[in-house]
Amino acid sequence: MKVVLLEDVDKLGYAGDIKTVKDGYAKNYLIPKGFALAATKSNLKLVEEKRKAILRRIEKRIEQANKVKEALDGLEIEIKARAGEKGKLFGSVTANEIYEQLKDKAEFDKKSIRLPKDGIKEIGKHEVEVAIYRDVKATVKVNVVPLNEE
Repeated sequence: MKVVLLEDVDKLGYAGDIKTVKDGYAKNYLIPKGFALAATKSNLKLVEEKRKAILRRIEKRIEQANKVKEALDGLEIEIKARAGEKGKLFGSVTANEIYEQLKDKAEFDKKSIRLPKDGIKEIGKHEVEVAIYRDVKATVKVNVVPLNEE
């Protein structure tokens, strides 16, 4: 089924895009939640009329995302974690731990933190990407230090 997106949908597309999705996904999720409309001629005309409002909304979000990027980009945070003698962590650093240290600096979604593919499982400096909105991304340096247990 072809749908026209009214909102940005993670891993699918941006507002105004026309996408082909499975019928069940469209009928049971996208359309009832207001994320999309069936791509009929009348709905395409309706979306075309709303395009200016959608573009203004996108511009505002990008502007807000750039402010968040300015606040986060290049920040260095320190996380203490239990580790073995060779620098391997007992577990790994989670997005939640990183979010807890960054949430006071700027307002963003915890789900936007992109950990390295293998995770953070060693002591040292690591770079973590925060995908704020569309192509707006910030890079945060995470310094993992051993937790001193005395």
